[in-house]
Amino acid sequence: MPEPTLLDLPFDALRDRIVELGEPAYRAEQIWQGVYRDLATSYDEITTLPSGLRRGLEDRLPFGLPLPEGAQESADRRTRKTLLRLADGERIETVSMDYDERRTVCVSTQVGCAMGCRICATGQSGFTRDLTAGEIVAQVLHVARDLGQVGERLTNVVYMGMGEPFANYDATLTSIRILNDPRGFGLGARSFTVSTVGIVLGIERFAGEGLQANLAVSLHAANDALRERLLPINRTHPIGPLIRAFRQYVERTNRRITFEVALIDGIND
Repeated sequence: MPEPTLLDLPFDALRDRIVELGEPAYRAEQIWQGVYRDLATSYDEITTLPSGLRRGLEDRLPFGLPLPEGAQESADRRTRKTLLRLADGERIETVSMDYDERRTVCVSTQVGCAMGCRICATGQSGFTRDLTAGEIVAQVLHVARDLGQVGERLTNVVYMGMGEPFANYDATLTSIRILNDPRGFGLGARSFTVSTVGIVLGIERFAGEGLQANLAVSLHAANDALRERLLPINRTHPIGPLIRAFRQYVERTNRRITFEVALIDGIND
């Protein structure tokens, strides 16, 4: 796992780190606003910081931005998939989607995926590692910058890219809290949707977080026999326990759940 970077740290942790480095606590606010409001891509762009501090921070607390290595656009130019290279050389995909009134980014939470879903290309490629919170946050900031260049603003974040978010639970939740923080990026909690293949413990934990974020579940079939053919996770997380978890989630949060089904002719359609 890569060393922690600037983007891995919630505000309070950043402030503590800045104080450890011998700087006044208010420098954390300057950095936070530079990163999450001004969408800076380096310390050099945060001009509220003294030049000497800007030069020194990159070695002591790296920014941690991935490098874009290429992109593909749909024919109507409303969907754009970007390949990002991480600090250790691993690669992930991030997708921006242009809807009539929404500008959405679909982020990855892992390099590869261990769930092995037969309807998912990532699931067939195997699992390499979890992403850090900062590597998830960086995907959102990358798309936000692209949108800012054409005068638009990101409105929604969906955790539906490579990987299973609840198999990387802590990083997923930390990234939401960082991006939701009103002192910085300030994206409303209801603008986040986390999609799970059906990790019962993850659903139960998510229900107790006190967030207004949305939950989506990749269901794909309404009986265990067919669902197990499509999603091997159903062997350990069958529909019965899932339904109980769904009901408990709704009771605790008073929020609806979105069920996702990829329709396959002759199989579940």
